[in-house]
Amino acid sequence: MNITHLKMFAAVAELGSLQRAAESLHRTQSATSMALKKLEQEAGFALFERGAYRLMLTERGSHYLRQAQEVIRQHQRLASLSEQLRFGAEPSITLCYDHTCDAQLWLPHVRKIQQQFPATEVRIEGESQLRALQRIAEGSADLAISPWMPLFRQYGDFETLTISPFSLVVALTPQLYREYDKPSTRQQLLELPMLVPQNLAIGIDLDTILKLPNQRRIRVNDIASQKELLLAGMGWGVIPRPLIADALDEGVLEEIVIPGFIQRVDLAVHLIRSANQTLGPAASIIWQDYLPGK
Repeated sequence: MNITHLKMFAAVAELGSLQRAAESLHRTQSATSMALKKLEQEAGFALFERGAYRLMLTERGSHYLRQAQEVIRQHQRLASLSEQLRFGAEPSITLCYDHTCDAQLWLPHVRKIQQQFPATEVRIEGESQLRALQRIAEGSADLAISPWMPLFRQYGDFETLTISPFSLVVALTPQLYREYDKPSTRQQLLELPMLVPQNLAIGIDLDTILKLPNQRRIRVNDIASQKELLLAGMGWGVIPRPLIADALDEGVLEEIVIPGFIQRVDLAVHLIRSANQTLGPAASIIWQDYLPGK
């Protein structure tokens, strides 16, 4: 048994196919098949039911998979730690943030990194449609700031710390509100055009979550475009309140609530890292700053 065999086993379990697993790992199908047979021989029981079209785990195989995944995670953490111990402070770190959040949240931490690790290059990159979470899941960013919901954990092995409150509100211009006779029911609101984000990067289907009919929609691929269309009176939308706070205060936009259908949602902004990677000294400074009691 070795870590490569366990990775092959986990890939087959996830994809349900020897061929697809082999392709994802850049291995031959025969090598993947032999690795599974060797694992089963060492385990002493079958890991998969082979009668079905899609390879399905046996009950014992499911238990074995959970332990195998933990071993793979530990191996990744150990490899990451070895690299940090070998090279010291990171030559560069990448900090992502979702455009619905304030990039200035990074600034005090960047100053601290510049003081303590002047040789470390800091890259700050903004993303839309929750791609910051995807960056953490795929390992192309060290830390991310993003709105957070517990269901996001199914899309990656994340660790998170709460940073600040975050709220989503339903808004439109007062002119549009009056033009449609101040909608107060679900059906009345759905007569207005809705500004909807395009599909989010981590696979969340907003249509399923919101359960809205497929009519009168304008889809946008970033939060700035949604805000501009809201201000132009092109429709109504769900948008982070901090982004339109000034417009609400000035009466340029109006927040509405329809009880039982759609209303303000209170969430939180989280600092996010991968549970499979060990942070280097520079990135660890930021994480430590947000630990409870700091």
